Amino acid sequence: MMRYKQQLTKYQGDESIVLGDINAKVGEDKSGREKNMGKHGVGSMNENGELFADFSVLNNLVIGGSIFPHKRHHKSTWISPDG
Repeated sequence: MMRYKQQLTKYQGDESIVLGDINAKVGEDKSGREKNMGKHGVGSMNENGELFADFSVLNNLVIGGSIFPHKRHHKSTWISPDG
């Protein structure tokens, strides 16, 4: 718990939130992006997920949906039948 308090304290002040329909699937593999992604993603990363993860790394952002545990059916909104 102390680790999270230190991280929150470090980032107090200016905050950036990125919102939008970017159709990004960041997946479970966070190799090289440990500071920006948590371990609670779903499946594998798609092309938009790759772009979003790279954007997050370059701008020192955290992908919030991957940080905290959720029930599996709450992690995504819709999956296309053709992949």
